[in-house]
Amino acid sequence: MPGMERPDSCRRARPLLGTLVEIEARGRAAAHAVEAGFAAVARVQRLMSRFDPASDISRLNAAPVGQPVRVDIATASVLALGAELASASGGQFSCAPGASTATEALPAWTMADSFIYKHAPVCFDLGGIAKGYAVDCAIETMLALMGEDGAELALVNAGGDMRHAGITPVRVALREPGEPARIARVLPLANAALASSAVGGLAPEAGAAPRITRVPDAPGTGQERGLPPDAGATVLAPTCMHADALTKVVLLCGDPEHPLLARHHACTLLYRDGTLAPARA
Repeated sequence: MPGMERPDSCRRARPLLGTLVEIEARGRAAAHAVEAGFAAVARVQRLMSRFDPASDISRLNAAPVGQPVRVDIATASVLALGAELASASGGQFSCAPGASTATEALPAWTMADSFIYKHAPVCFDLGGIAKGYAVDCAIETMLALMGEDGAELALVNAGGDMRHAGITPVRVALREPGEPARIARVLPLANAALASSAVGGLAPEAGAAPRITRVPDAPGTGQERGLPPDAGATVLAPTCMHADALTKVVLLCGDPEHPLLARHHACTLLYRDGTLAPARA
């Protein structure tokens, strides 16, 4: 009958991570893999949402300075990458935006194993990286069930942050930053991930400030300018966690060729800083 799925094919969508998450699988145990993918995404949401009072992030934010807080190994791994990117980007990317150092020699927070130590008042927010991590978890869970040889296609799309695995590539249309009605590029995605960030679309709830607001005018000057609402970037990387985080590095640093991209085998597919009309191919 028209519209019926193949027995080895399954595609579903559910609201998670503050967006619509779409998961598709073709191959061995496709339906089971899709359900497992959603479960993996939901687990990341439970651990890392700052809106869930029982999450690791909410417990960290509620803990007093000086009290160690044990977090799940998944949360610890995301915070570890966040700390690495913060250091490598000169603090432009941060999982604790606005945090000040405790002393000149002591940062606002440190981590040992799965314990987080706050040395100054800190408000953690993994909104710039956790969605990509959730996509990766879903893909890895699906591949574990299907087997790499049994996965014709595994695709997870969380509001435009996506990762593909399998032998059948997919074609992806990228919208021009600042002009969402315009398709800027169409390209194949094969065993890779991409993520997009747009300043105007980064407010997590009504009335909240965008997560990306400023970039330096010139290195070392301390002079800064606000990023306009039509600024945006799309990054291609091996994992969605890296793609997700690196879009913020590109925008915050105003550099579509930032050295961190090469370090993580990534590249900028589209970039617009609000003044440059053409997209970079």
